[in-house]
Amino acid sequence: MKTIDFSLMVAELVKAEPLVAEILSGLGLGKLISPEALQVMGNIMTIPRAAAMQGVAMEAVIAAFRKRGFSVVNGETAGSTAPCSVTGHFDRSDSLPEGHPIELMRAENAGMEKVLDILQAECAGSGAPNSYVVIQALQVLNGVRAHYAKKEELLMAQLYKYGVTGPSQVMWNEDDEIKKEIGTLTRAVTEDADNVLIYKGRIAAVAKKAREMVYKEEQILFPLCLRFFTEEEWLRIYRDFPEMGMAFVEKPARWEAGERWAAAELAKVTEQEILAGKIQLPTGELTVKQLSAILALLPLDLTFIDAEEKLRFFINEGRVFPRPLAALGRDVAECHPPHIVPVVRNLVADFKAKKRTSLEVARYIMGKPILVKYMAVYDEAGEYMGTLEAVQDCSPILEKFAHR
Repeated sequence: MKTIDFSLMVAELVKAEPLVAEILSGLGLGKLISPEALQVMGNIMTIPRAAAMQGVAMEAVIAAFRKRGFSVVNGETAGSTAPCSVTGHFDRSDSLPEGHPIELMRAENAGMEKVLDILQAECAGSGAPNSYVVIQALQVLNGVRAHYAKKEELLMAQLYKYGVTGPSQVMWNEDDEIKKEIGTLTRAVTEDADNVLIYKGRIAAVAKKAREMVYKEEQILFPLCLRFFTEEEWLRIYRDFPEMGMAFVEKPARWEAGERWAAAELAKVTEQEILAGKIQLPTGELTVKQLSAILALLPLDLTFIDAEEKLRFFINEGRVFPRPLAALGRDVAECHPPHIVPVVRNLVADFKAKKRTSLEVARYIMGKPILVKYMAVYDEAGEYMGTLEAVQDCSPILEKFAHR
């Protein structure tokens, strides 16, 4: 008789014994063993946890495996245990301190679902929706941009360090689709309230898709992050939360350990900034403090990627795109959605080969005219040093010209 250990992860069990996949399918757990699910969920999900999520009784699961000749061990306890146990990691969701980043993300999801409840109640049925209610709810739902930004920039990008790319490949493109559709629908109904009735089917559909994303975060992404991230990494993530903005939560809880750590880190930076050391430039000299103050006045987002394609420096005074401190040192590919990465790689390759030295992109983002310029940086000998990205909201400039 074969032995199956229910404390092991599904991916491990399926790889060792293909019959496991057949049994799980017979139990109604077939979605768990699809290639995509195995890649994303299989390494964090045990059979008991999956059964609990789908409402399948453990007695039925154990009976199904015994019927196929398996002796089951850890069948009674595996469902309640965490998927890992690593010193310095938070590995149980019920032990998270108040204000922990995952608790804040879950609070945002709870707030978002209240908005989704309203939209689906108004738009999923056959009756005419209340246009005012729908418009207000859609405008609030645009806060999903801040939620997704934290997920993408602070959680999914960090998972790259551990070789976990599945969530990014699955979620990032879907996030973009959801954000784009919400933005399109919000503009349409805001311009003309009669469009609520016309687009109610699309509104209900995007609400459903956003709710499905909540489920994926809660059941896939968050457990993965809790499995891999160290406490220091969580502290860094908490520090960057204000940069990305909170959504759907009026008064987010504070993580006391995170507040103390962030204050200590800020004190270190302040101490460095006031040093009197001077930077010698071809046209003069500046102290570190002076240079920092000057850069803070520029109404731009500037980001520098070095010759190894690592993000080395940024200022975010223009506030067009959020940029967390955690992004420093990351590969440029980890800072973009998967479908954009080939475009970025090709642009950098062109800069290195000097096929071109700059690229400008002008487009509207959230109704604002945004100019993005990528510029190759070379040294005196013409050697490629990196790429500078400059992002500017042109609204104030266009407003001045409009009144002339």
